[in-house]
Amino acid sequence: MSLAALLLVAPLAAPSADCIPQLVKSSRFAPGESLGFKLDEFGLDIGTFDVTTEPPPTADRPRAALLLKSRAKTTAFVSTNVGTYDAHAASLVDQNLSVLRYREEVDEGRTHKAQEVNFPPVSGALSVHSSKNGDPDPFQIAAGASAHDLLSTLFLLRAQPFGQAFCVEVLAGRKLWRVEGKAAGREIIETPLGKFATFRVDATAVRTDDASVKRGAHIWVSDDARRLPLVAIGEANGRAFRAQLVAASALGEKKQARADHKRAGAAIGR
Repeated sequence: MSLAALLLVAPLAAPSADCIPQLVKSSRFAPGESLGFKLDEFGLDIGTFDVTTEPPPTADRPRAALLLKSRAKTTAFVSTNVGTYDAHAASLVDQNLSVLRYREEVDEGRTHKAQEVNFPPVSGALSVHSSKNGDPDPFQIAAGASAHDLLSTLFLLRAQPFGQAFCVEVLAGRKLWRVEGKAAGREIIETPLGKFATFRVDATAVRTDDASVKRGAHIWVSDDARRLPLVAIGEANGRAFRAQLVAASALGEKKQARADHKRAGAAIGR
């Protein structure tokens, strides 16, 4: 599961019709939140994904509201038998959850990749400062005003009003995806953290440089003030992956999965 054809600096094709930037408020989320996910390929644990929210750096506070951080890594079994993946990311967002700056460091096997990009796009393009094993590997990619990174997109989806359609362009690796969907239905589900009333977000993602490459995903978000992303199910290359929230804490409160809790069933998302 990867919560990315190289595109070097070259003349850029005009993007398709832009998504309209989403107008949601970062004030729904506060510094001090910590979320822990287990990733599995329906039965086989493949990794973990941890997310935290922090105050923005002092120098960025006049324009920024939150610093989002994440770490994704493979389990020891996958690292030993398939390969190591360890990724750190940080996304600086403003009061409307618009991205200001995104950075990531990824170790995949013996390859180290780094990326830094400022948002929003300038003249219809994002200029990405990228490197591979320390060697500069910059690129540009056509993007509209709605462009986000993967990490900030998670928070954008959490903040969506029920029933409202959304459209956002998402930079993932060296590709841009057009993600569209809607908070479509309310369901009560059992999760590692207990039973929750939720709304289900149904989304599709299409790569902007190749419309034949498509992905589908469903995300169950708690129907309360915290909007916890409880379960996500996605498909890639004919394989289904799942992320389940197993630990969540905020200022003064903490939730953690019971040691004997069974997984949320495969029926979720049917």
